Amino acid sequence: MANDISTIKPIVGSVASVLNERELAINIGAEHGVHEGMKFKVLAEKPTEILDPTTGEVLGELDREKVRVRILEVKEKFSVCRTYRKRLIKGNPIYDMLAMNSFRIEAPREVVETLKAEDSSLPPPLSEEESYVKKGDRVIQLLNDDE
Repeated sequence: MANDISTIKPIVGSVASVLNERELAINIGAEHGVHEGMKFKVLAEKPTEILDPTTGEVLGELDREKVRVRILEVKEKFSVCRTYRKRLIKGNPIYDMLAMNSFRIEAPREVVETLKAEDSSLPPPLSEEESYVKKGDRVIQLLNDDE
C-alpha cells in the first residue's frame, strides 16, 4: 500500500539559530526523522486568527509563511537549512534586440530568495517586524512542494 500524503503527519520544530541571510538551524535532526533534502516552511511565531467581519466570531487560524528552506546538513538533534526558491527579475524588454549593440541593458536573472521573503499568494504581507525570521519561529515539514 502506497503512502497517501494526506495521512502523513509532518515533522515540526522551531528555528534554533539564524546563521546568515540564507541559512538557519532548526531544533530537529536525525533523531526526529529529518534527512538531507527535506523541505520546511518557516512560519510566523503565532497563527493569524481569521474573524467573521459581521459577528466577530473566530473562524479559524491561518499560518503565515515567511520562507521555505531545504535541509543541507543533518545532525542528531538539529539540522542546517538554506533557502532554495528563486524568482526571476525581468530585464529590459528589448534586451535581446540590443544585446549585440554597445548599450548597457540589464539581462533577466534569477535571484535566490532570502529569509525576509514576500509571496504574493499569501494574504497581505506580515508587518515589518513579523517578517524577519527569528529564533523560536515554528517550522513544519513541506510534504508537497506544490503547497
